[in-house]
Amino acid sequence: MNKGLKALIIVLILALVFGGYSFFALSRTLPEIQATINPSIITPKISNDSNITWPAKGQSAVGVLGTKILDTNNTQTPAPTASAAKLITALMVLKAKPLSLNDPGPTYTINANDVAIYNNYINEDGSSVDVAVGEQLTEYQMLQAMLLPSANNIADTLAIWSYGSLSNYEIQANNYLSKMKLTGTTVGTDASGFLPSTVSTAQNLVSIGEMVMQSPVLAQIVQQPAVSNFPVMGTISNVNTLLGKDNIIGIKTGNTDQAGGVFVGAAETSVNGRPVTVVTANMGSATLADALNSSVPLIASAQANYHSVGLIDDGNTVASYKIPWQKKTVPIIIDNDLGTYVWNNSAASVALNINQVNSGHAAGSIVGHALPSGIGIIFDKPVNLSINTPISKPSITWRLLHP
Repeated sequence: MNKGLKALIIVLILALVFGGYSFFALSRTLPEIQATINPSIITPKISNDSNITWPAKGQSAVGVLGTKILDTNNTQTPAPTASAAKLITALMVLKAKPLSLNDPGPTYTINANDVAIYNNYINEDGSSVDVAVGEQLTEYQMLQAMLLPSANNIADTLAIWSYGSLSNYEIQANNYLSKMKLTGTTVGTDASGFLPSTVSTAQNLVSIGEMVMQSPVLAQIVQQPAVSNFPVMGTISNVNTLLGKDNIIGIKTGNTDQAGGVFVGAAETSVNGRPVTVVTANMGSATLADALNSSVPLIASAQANYHSVGLIDDGNTVASYKIPWQKKTVPIIIDNDLGTYVWNNSAASVALNINQVNSGHAAGSIVGHALPSGIGIIFDKPVNLSINTPISKPSITWRLLHP
């Protein structure tokens, strides 16, 4: 083979190699570039100190339905619950015998044992509703009788109907409370809370109250002032005298010598146009009247305890892209002011959701969004993030030099 032919072959080989490399370098997919976050943007901002008007006596707590907000006052020591125990009974009954909204459920026929339970509570001066052997009540009616006039006898009857016996109900209810991590609550030997063996904390009662308000059936019942058409009793009335005042929609009163006055309340308010339900618990008041009266300022202050917090102003740079083929970084800016409403004494921060990019993005392109993050925040919608500098395509030279 002469030298000219060899040279030609070498040139052809080099041309093929370079051509193949060039094809690879120019056609390969560019790497996705991740944004670098501006750390000062996501630093949590703490709102004002909590401003709750706590009751002067006993233990209390407040929470917001659907959030992790929970403020407490005084030592949270398990204490008798009185009839607030019936909230647990109601949850356990629906666990055993589920009801959908506006479904009366199965019918129960009152028997001699139920009348004996009624007579025992009458002898002990406990709250009850009249019953008679052969009387038929639906599950929904029995829940009404237990929660509105706070009938101790119906609480025990419901527990026995649902779980076979009060002792089995006690076991199942305590297992459920343990599973729900309500370690300050213990169900005792009755389902009504009349005996002091059922204990809880205000903190736990707020959690239990929130569970009740998350049940469409129970939330509907505790808002009812009175109901009629009971075969023996006729009309029964709600003993919650705060119902309908100061946006109060529930939940349960309680009163015994050992427990004093107890009230678990729920009230609706609006924060930034969004409905919010505040749940409170007040235990250990001298009387039921004291528990109710001191719950009014507690509920009112809790409803007003949200605070406006500004997080990022319109036009601020929240992050940036470092594009390898461009000399300057590409700033990522927020398109509108971002703020929220938070529970006083809680912190709000910014959550950024930013896309990875490569090339071909014009100035003004939306590359992600920002939204508030924190416990119990109230916000309208995410705010767009955009770039005000285009992300160009790399030059041929850059591609060839950066395979």
